[in-house]
Amino acid sequence: MALEGRGRPAVAIDGRLARVYFALLRSGKPLGVREVQRLAALGSPGAAKHYLDRLVELGFAEKDSGGYVARVNSDSVMSVYIGLLGNVVPRLIPYAVFCTVLSAALYLFSKPPLEAMVVAAIPTALLWLEGLRLARLAKRVAWERPDEAAERRKLR
Repeated sequence: MALEGRGRPAVAIDGRLARVYFALLRSGKPLGVREVQRLAALGSPGAAKHYLDRLVELGFAEKDSGGYVARVNSDSVMSVYIGLLGNVVPRLIPYAVFCTVLSAALYLFSKPPLEAMVVAAIPTALLWLEGLRLARLAKRVAWERPDEAAERRKLR
């Protein structure tokens, strides 16, 4: 799926291709074809190789001597996801955690007025809401069956 952005097409991936990308992103290290097949729950090494080659072609992965490794493609909507502690999370989640900790520390150590806490809480809540929405979306995109994806596109 291609989206327009900054004068050149932006790329979005879904289905098995997203599953393979997230497997690479989660690992944080180069993976071989069979490892990707197992982690992405693909039927054969040939299918894994096909998806890995497609990711390389689209700029989402690189092949080096140790195997395939994920690359963040800044022209893609998938760039909002990062590999963190063996998980794939939206970039907004670490920001939300930071803002939550900062707000809690502000409250505990300086006892600011209620208005200041509301001003801090609103953007923090928005970061959490959007981050969790993106996390659910990633899970759905990566693990939904191709026939479900086609049906969802028809309904739009």
